[in-house]
Amino acid sequence: MSFLERSYSDVVRDVLTTLTKGVVQETHLFNYDPQARPLVLPDIVLQQRPVVRVSFVSGFVSAGPDAPPVATVFSLNDYEVVADASDPAAMNTLRFLPFGRKPAPGTSVTVNYYPRTAEPAPVTDLNVGSVVRTVLEAVSREIAMLYAQLNLVYDSAFLETATGASLDRVVALLGLQRYAAGHAVGTVTLTRSPRAIGNITIPAGTPITDTKDTLRYETAESHDMLAGESAAQIRVRGSSASTAPVDANVLTVLQRVVAGIASVTNERPTTRSSSAESDDDLRARARAALSAANKGTVEAITYGLLELPQVRDAKVVEMPFGVPGEIKILISRADGLDASAPLPQEVLDRIEELRPAGVRVVSEASKPVELSASVHLTLAGSSLPPADLDSVHSGVQRSLIAAIQSKTVGERIRVKPLVAGLLADQRIVDAEITLSELNGPAAQPNADFDPPEGSATTLSADNIAFTADSFEKAAPAGAAVTVQVTATIAATLIAGVSLDTARQSMQSKLAQFFASPPAAIDAQAVLNALRDDTKYAVDPLRTKLTFASGGQFVDVAQGTAAYTVAAGQVFTVMPVEVNA
Repeated sequence: MSFLERSYSDVVRDVLTTLTKGVVQETHLFNYDPQARPLVLPDIVLQQRPVVRVSFVSGFVSAGPDAPPVATVFSLNDYEVVADASDPAAMNTLRFLPFGRKPAPGTSVTVNYYPRTAEPAPVTDLNVGSVVRTVLEAVSREIAMLYAQLNLVYDSAFLETATGASLDRVVALLGLQRYAAGHAVGTVTLTRSPRAIGNITIPAGTPITDTKDTLRYETAESHDMLAGESAAQIRVRGSSASTAPVDANVLTVLQRVVAGIASVTNERPTTRSSSAESDDDLRARARAALSAANKGTVEAITYGLLELPQVRDAKVVEMPFGVPGEIKILISRADGLDASAPLPQEVLDRIEELRPAGVRVVSEASKPVELSASVHLTLAGSSLPPADLDSVHSGVQRSLIAAIQSKTVGERIRVKPLVAGLLADQRIVDAEITLSELNGPAAQPNADFDPPEGSATTLSADNIAFTADSFEKAAPAGAAVTVQVTATIAATLIAGVSLDTARQSMQSKLAQFFASPPAAIDAQAVLNALRDDTKYAVDPLRTKLTFASGGQFVDVAQGTAAYTVAAGQVFTVMPVEVNA
């Protein structure tokens, strides 16, 4: 049985109509072809005919091609009551006028009316303020209150309409609980990929983490990034009550791939909420959890595993060995342990909970493949300060790590989207990326990387190397290029010579040497320039010079190649570090 709420005006109208021997809530299905020309509307023949008067007609009118019909009350401008052709005095048919409002096709029309054969009413005074009218209106109010209470009870059983404590009980069926005040919350900014077109939907519950996946947040709402938008801000919250607030630009990894999204970050630090989770946010989280509650499907298994903080990605393969009734689940671990390590018990329990009855599950951790990346950048202009170069390189590292982290198990890593993500920094005009397996064979520049089947890829900042950057424009002729020289020298001091005296002497000798350096600077030339047998003896194996210019670094020590001096380079010797 379905429940239909009724307002006070509906109740009192029908009670008064019944008391006066009228017919209440007679319903007729109204079917016709809205495309027919001329439009032919069916007549409604009333059951207890002939009638004296029609007092009320209600139904539904069309609100548009894709919109649901809207309830309305029809007036005398919309319909007329007509007689039978055989008896002009017998009014028995309700006919809608061609120029008035019309019921939507396939909807019901409800009619209250008075038949000619009705018995006389037992009361004669129904005016407002009369005893009978006052009593009936009081009773109708109580009935309407009961309808409202029943409607509240009815709505409290459904996710979309339950509120407060009732919503808490509904979501408890999914194992969810409302987050209390003090939960970590914030916002993240998602940036569209330059080549992405159309709308992009970011579902509620999408996990976002730091580069090491030690702090996990999730989107608190679903959001549609429209075709003309390049970025969107979405509210996030900690995935558990113990999740701590984080500083700005920490949440940079989208753990679940969303097609068309190039990068994500929290531009401001996250904070702790001052109030409990709202009903709307709890509903959004419950809708996402329903995907996993529908157990037995590939989507349910995948989503259910992705809810666990121990899982970075999961891939379900049906009939991996050609045998019906078997599935294989490849799990990319978030803890970074080797594939030989056993899966956490929480993961095994979730697989057992979600697997279809009678289906054998073969689960294993995907084999992690650690990558190395070599990056050559072409930068805008003719030069950049060292601090800006450091900023560019740091941004490149964050972008590459986040992009690799978002890849699913076995997914090919295409270099062109990685390059496109780097070009979001306007200081970079082009990039060449070489991806290869760490300690593996060399790869071709800008070649896509195909991981072994069932493997998940990882990339760390330590394994990202930068070759010498190029600039879009050549440096102006005759422009001086400053090269900073940092010296670390190991020496044995002669008796009676202090460390400060030796350091000052070395500083002076290096300054003289680099005032007019040779075309090629090697370790032996530096040792000859530093030599002072009256004060110290330099250890050549523990002495190193570092040349820094434009964010590039070159070390010169015993056994390394010589540093070639370029035209226009001017050397500045930094304070010498002496290890006696």
